[in-house]
Amino acid sequence: MRIDVHHHHKKASENLAFVFFMNLAFNIIVIVGGLATNSMAILADCIHDLSDTISIALAWFLEHVAQKDSSDTYSYGYQRFSILGAVIISIFVIIMALVILQEAIPRLFAPEEVDAGGMLMVAIVGIIFKSISVHRLHKGETFNEKAILFHQLGDVFEWIAILVLSLVLMFWEGAPYLDPFVSIGIALWLIVNLGRNLYKSVEVLLQKTPDHFDVEEFKSGVLKIEGIEGIDDFHVWSLDGIDSVLTLKVNSDDIANQDKVKKEIYSIASKYHIVDITIEFD
Repeated sequence: MRIDVHHHHKKASENLAFVFFMNLAFNIIVIVGGLATNSMAILADCIHDLSDTISIALAWFLEHVAQKDSSDTYSYGYQRFSILGAVIISIFVIIMALVILQEAIPRLFAPEEVDAGGMLMVAIVGIIFKSISVHRLHKGETFNEKAILFHQLGDVFEWIAILVLSLVLMFWEGAPYLDPFVSIGIALWLIVNLGRNLYKSVEVLLQKTPDHFDVEEFKSGVLKIEGIEGIDDFHVWSLDGIDSVLTLKVNSDDIANQDKVKKEIYSIASKYHIVDITIEFD
């Protein structure tokens, strides 16, 4: 049994396209603002924001690929390209966060003066742009959208922190070390959250049983079906972190009612986002 599975990837592609163009426009603002204010937090975000745009472009492309129908080459379709994108994006953002740490830590010991007023203006614009992107992605289902959502959330927190920092610096000239300190905190937040997303994405690629799939509950339900005596060769894995594939062999003494048994198994599996089921009888 095969079910149409492309709806969430189509929506994800539309969401990521919107967020990509938002970030592309904001890149120019961040670069100009960073050079004008000499803020480490903003200069670090120049690197961060460029990585945003590259990551989103990749995620958008792979979500588009994930909508393609199955072929002789990819018999299960292209959905796993979405999870591949999540892995690549998570690794890329973690690396960029480490670059931010490398640049920010030395500034703790040799802080430089910054233009607090300019920082405030850039931060306000940053909060607006990034909040719009977060709102667009917050209901996303795919791991790609979740990876980019964490990235955009990190940006919102970063720009809020930069806004607060700019206000502090406007009234407290003796606190320039706070600028790199904020950058370090945000980089660590990104590493932790994208690390979790990377871990979950790799689990999907390694075909781990989906977290939402209760194996014991499913098997128990199948064994209650009249005519089924046992289950062999049971396998379930996720294509993209949302939709899953299931294969199993059932021992049945009721050969005449195989179609009825299949329908009951399909009904049990329907609650688990199973989009492809292969049932053999023994």
